[in-house]
Amino acid sequence: MNKIVEAYSKRAADYDDPRNLDSCWGRIAQRSLGFVQLAERHKWVADVGCGSGRELVRLAQHSAPDIAFTGVEPAAGLREIAAARGAALPNLRILDGRFECLPFESGGVDYLYSVLAFHWTTDLAASVRELARVLGPGGEMDLTFIGKHNGGEFIKKTSPIFFRYVKLARMIEAASLRKQLSLGEATALFGSAFAARDVCVEESYHTFHDTLDGHWAWWVRIEGQTMDVPPEKKAECDAAVRAALAELETEQGIPYTVHLLHVRLRRG
Repeated sequence: MNKIVEAYSKRAADYDDPRNLDSCWGRIAQRSLGFVQLAERHKWVADVGCGSGRELVRLAQHSAPDIAFTGVEPAAGLREIAAARGAALPNLRILDGRFECLPFESGGVDYLYSVLAFHWTTDLAASVRELARVLGPGGEMDLTFIGKHNGGEFIKKTSPIFFRYVKLARMIEAASLRKQLSLGEATALFGSAFAARDVCVEESYHTFHDTLDGHWAWWVRIEGQTMDVPPEKKAECDAAVRAALAELETEQGIPYTVHLLHVRLRRG
């Protein structure tokens, strides 16, 4: 199983934890949801990487009953929560799947969106081809995911520490788990599958300030899952990382900057 999928499945119960929802990731997810725009012509809507289904269910509850909603989630633990959450909605289903192999017929989806999930794909080219395959001739899309310049403050402070505790090969492997693109790379990638006149890729930067404990609550769940620090060294490594992050403290708190990419597909 993909290590990231496995990690999210194991931590599914923490997904809707207030510490996660109130973190920079919870706040940037809410910002990303602001890009979701349903139109009257959208009768089949897909959310790829729907997580626990919290926002998908909310969207389905507040939309016309003739719109079919499908959530796709590879992590079994999250998928079970999403299915239970949406069980009372006849126009909602939750399926196993991922960007690289979407469980849809070709050309059937009218509108597809995804919030902070595309950077976890294992094959960028295959994933973009799948998106192009499942969207109908008038199909539209909004995707947000993190870019290459994400979390620069934390990376600069913590990388020297991880290099002391984790082998170089493991560091490279961990870095490869998340596909972080520049604006130019993302534009070229999606331009390979969609007409240039229809697709637009935009980037933005959002800096969030929090306490050390506030950042740490998500750090150990999201960044920590990619690092295999030897068990006997973990406490020592954690202490060193916390001390390094504390050095970033300002009057506003400790900053973390999210590099957000938004892919917008509109036909005609």
